[in-house]
Amino acid sequence: MKAEGHFFRELSSKEEAGEIDINKTTASITSAGMQICQNVRIQSIQGKKDIYLNNGFLFTLSEPLTAEQEDLQQNKYEKIINWLEVFSFKKAFILSLTLLIGLISLRVALTSSINLLVAIFPAIIEEKIGQNSYNSLKEIAFEDTELRPNQISKLRNKANEIASVNGLRRVDIIFHKSEFFGANALAFPGGPIVVTDDLVKLLDNDNLTVAVIAHELAHIDQRHSLHQIMEIIGIAAVASVLFGATDSLIEEASLVAINLWTSKKSRQFEKEADLFALNYLKTSELDKNSLARAIEQLTRHVCKAAEGLEFQNCVKKDTNSWFASHPSRAERLKYLVSDDDM
Repeated sequence: MKAEGHFFRELSSKEEAGEIDINKTTASITSAGMQICQNVRIQSIQGKKDIYLNNGFLFTLSEPLTAEQEDLQQNKYEKIINWLEVFSFKKAFILSLTLLIGLISLRVALTSSINLLVAIFPAIIEEKIGQNSYNSLKEIAFEDTELRPNQISKLRNKANEIASVNGLRRVDIIFHKSEFFGANALAFPGGPIVVTDDLVKLLDNDNLTVAVIAHELAHIDQRHSLHQIMEIIGIAAVASVLFGATDSLIEEASLVAINLWTSKKSRQFEKEADLFALNYLKTSELDKNSLARAIEQLTRHVCKAAEGLEFQNCVKKDTNSWFASHPSRAERLKYLVSDDDM
């Protein structure tokens, strides 16, 4: 394509008449029959008239480019930009759909990456995170246990036997009085497991208490807390921990682990821990219904204390929702009692 106009040399304000010959991505300029420059790459075309070359020249056309001529000269990125500049509902829908697909793909990739990182994450660092978290909570939420030493010893021996029979890593099981957590059991990343006095007194049965501990052993064995920590602090931070652990990152992960105990774990992890616990109990030749009985007893306590409802009405009222972080009480009791495959 040839066109007339005028041009400016590099760093010059002097206007000179000339002709430009555009050949896709390059251009040549002639003036008064003389070749000024030849086959110079076009840097950009602005306002349909101003053509900037890589040698610093500016050629201004006498007549603006037609839409067809401009389309021929634009690269694919410029065409995309021009396409985006013109609004339409069709484009908005396409872009929204593309964004949604991208977010879903990112989520799938993130989940896959987290699973891989969990698998290769050093156990010694996970244990350090768990120990730091426990030490911090111990100062503000835990008091010395009031349980009898022989009772504590029996519970620890039974729990350690479950871990041994099922090939699980042995972790510390610590008993504490705690007004903050009430009747509860907590598994820190890599251990320890903390069991509160209120839980032991409420269940009033060693087999039920051990069943709850089996649930917490499953959380540790499946590294559920580590999964959640990685999702919160991000893969980049975890990679830094993996390839050069720093105290600041370990402290950050420890703070995240502490925050996990102020909110409920995901219902997927809770159900998974329940089902693994059933398997642990069965392998250890213990009554697997102990976990269901423990959950039922805890549910009765919560229903009576917090909601003032009879057990059956309380269970019916507790329906599951999309955003629920635990399986519903009814669902949980159903699969704990009826599961025969574990």
